[in-house]
Amino acid sequence: MKRIYYYLLILVLALGACEESEYLNSGDFFHLSNKGAKLPVWVNGNFNSDVMLITVSGGPGDSGMEQHIAKGYQLLEEDYMMVYWDQRYCGMTQGHYDIETQTPDQFIEDTEKLVELLIHKYPGKKLFMMGHSWGGQLSAGYLGRDNHDDLFKGWIDMDGSIYGDLEVKFMKQYILERLPEKLAEPDVDMEFWQIIIDFYENKDESEIGNYTDPEPYWYVSALGGDVYDYDKFLEQHKIPYAQLIFKSMFSMSFYNESFYSKESQQLWSDLNYTQELEQMTIPSLLLWGADDGIVPHQVADYVYEHLGTDEADKYVVKIPECGHGPHSEHPERVYDEVSSFIEKYKNK
Repeated sequence: MKRIYYYLLILVLALGACEESEYLNSGDFFHLSNKGAKLPVWVNGNFNSDVMLITVSGGPGDSGMEQHIAKGYQLLEEDYMMVYWDQRYCGMTQGHYDIETQTPDQFIEDTEKLVELLIHKYPGKKLFMMGHSWGGQLSAGYLGRDNHDDLFKGWIDMDGSIYGDLEVKFMKQYILERLPEKLAEPDVDMEFWQIIIDFYENKDESEIGNYTDPEPYWYVSALGGDVYDYDKFLEQHKIPYAQLIFKSMFSMSFYNESFYSKESQQLWSDLNYTQELEQMTIPSLLLWGADDGIVPHQVADYVYEHLGTDEADKYVVKIPECGHGPHSEHPERVYDEVSSFIEKYKNK
């Protein structure tokens, strides 16, 4: 009987895979090989544009290809060339797993090689880089080293990480500020919320890792800090789970978390790219969900303060009633802000 179910599953997968999908039916698709990894790259959107917007996805561990689903990115594709790519050990990336290359510095080197490849394949394009969440941290680490920002017209940092210990502090603040309102609700599940109270009473901030301790992320999500209004989000941003599993270009590695190792996670928890921020001088747009609890809006103020960019060319925009994903929760606003920023600086 089990064998019959197994064959039925294979049949369903095969039939689903044969159906036409929106993924990779347009644009250019190719790979970047570096240090034992083969990273997929998808360039999509308006190839008549002289602007190329390189996206850097969050995680670490998420797929960059998934970003195409967000309506905010789809709107930007109408005007600009958009680059989606999977980082090492993410999405469709192939190659042999090696703990020695699962480091933030290796991810920065991969980003460097990606930009070099894109410049070679699409010469003369005006480059912008947009990082979301961990992608904000990775893009800052890349742009703030070796004068990489000289290659770019501008940087868009969307709810981006930068400094683990700082984010732990602001996440705690976010959570504890909202707990009293939850505790005052009728029929409150006191046992659940007491778990959160106990967690922070029993742990000092210095003992909490930004990547090694998942609990604060769970608590923030329970308080609406990941997605501000989940019901509204699902209405306007339906996630095509069946297509993602059966008819997309994602390999099964997308559904396999690669960052289990505490040793590896600790490298990310210890990151502080403040020094890299200070080396950056290009125009910068810091675009944030005002109600983000994953990377709270105070982080945007910190990034603004430490950016080496002239004050006339750096901006902070905080979107009300928005959590950690403005490109999904408020796509039109993201399109307006990002496109206005690009148009202002693409010819400077």
